[in-house]
Amino acid sequence: MNPEIILNCAASADGKIALANRRKLNLSNEEDFKRVHSLRSDCDAIIVGIETILEDNPSLTINTKYASGKEPIRIVLDTNCRTPKDAKVLDGKNKTIIAIGNKTEEKKLPNAELLRCGNKEINLEKLIGKMSERGIQKIMVEGGETVIWSFLKNKLFDELNIFVSNVIIGGSNTPTIAGGEGFIDDSELLELKLDNIEKMGNGFLVKYTKSNN
Repeated sequence: MNPEIILNCAASADGKIALANRRKLNLSNEEDFKRVHSLRSDCDAIIVGIETILEDNPSLTINTKYASGKEPIRIVLDTNCRTPKDAKVLDGKNKTIIAIGNKTEEKKLPNAELLRCGNKEINLEKLIGKMSERGIQKIMVEGGETVIWSFLKNKLFDELNIFVSNVIIGGSNTPTIAGGEGFIDDSELLELKLDNIEKMGNGFLVKYTKSNN
């Protein structure tokens, strides 16, 4: 049985997830930080892409100010093994898996397991299958935009959570919730089922699941 997969992100009111120059911006408020870290503590693993590691250098750990519990496994989608040796996800505080391409030359990374899983890009279905074999039952995907798009495009998710803040960022090339190539025909569009909208301080949380249509 495949793990439950929850896609999670915070966005501006116009759907952007960073500044126009791609610099990280905290769009969540205190209520959402508490929700996110509680969700992390409830998951067995967190997935991000290599661009998130290179641009934001997150630790992907639980902030005890907001929640407590077992630290989830950190999984980085890194086809060409570009994760820097000083990345925070390699701090040894909990297990880290770097998913790389089948033909990628390995490099020694501290406190990490290298897992071959795909060629030009990571084979998500294969990766999820391998995680299931290891007993992982719940995965949180935190992005970035290309990673979230890949999960959406392949319908590899059970839930999509978007915290919408009260700011506008703008910019035609500013990173959005779902990047990638996008759909080019209206017959391809991914339909979602709206489950809930909850006001959270100066923003609101939207919860979707996959539509049965």
